[in-house]
Amino acid sequence: MKIQNVQSMVLMVVMALGLVLSACSGANEYRMESGQRTAGAEGLLSVSSDDNGNRVVALSVAHLPRPGQLDDSMATYVVWISPEGTNYNYNVGQLRLADDRTGAITFTTPFPSFSMLVTAESHSTVLAPSDQVVLKREVGSSR
Repeated sequence: MKIQNVQSMVLMVVMALGLVLSACSGANEYRMESGQRTAGAEGLLSVSSDDNGNRVVALSVAHLPRPGQLDDSMATYVVWISPEGTNYNYNVGQLRLADDRTGAITFTTPFPSFSMLVTAESHSTVLAPSDQVVLKREVGSSR
C-alpha cells in the first residue's frame, strides 16, 4: 500500500472518529452576552453532563479588559452561577487573564439550569458579585 493511501486512510479515520466523539459528547454551547462597558468581550460556554449527572461547564473568554481598567479597585474576575429559582450567587472560581486577554475556567455543578455572570472583583474570595458585570448568560433555563 502506498504511503499516500495510508495517510489518506488515517486522516479519514481520524475525521470520522472526531465526528462520532463530538456527536456523543452531548455538549451544548452558548455565547455569553457582554456587559455595557465591555462590548468587545467574548465568551463561549460549553455545558455537558458527566457520569454522575452533574454539569461540566467550560468557559473560555477573549478580549476582556484588565479588571483595573473598569475600576481601580478591581484586581480579578470571578465567575458566578445562580441556580434557577434562587436569588443566591455561588462563586465558582477566579478567572485569570493571560497576557493576550484570554482566559478559561472549568467547573462542575449539580444545577441543570442557572444564570452565569463574570464580574470584576477586588479579590477572588468575595461572597457576592459586584455591579461590574462583563459577561452573562442563562443556561438551560425556562426563566
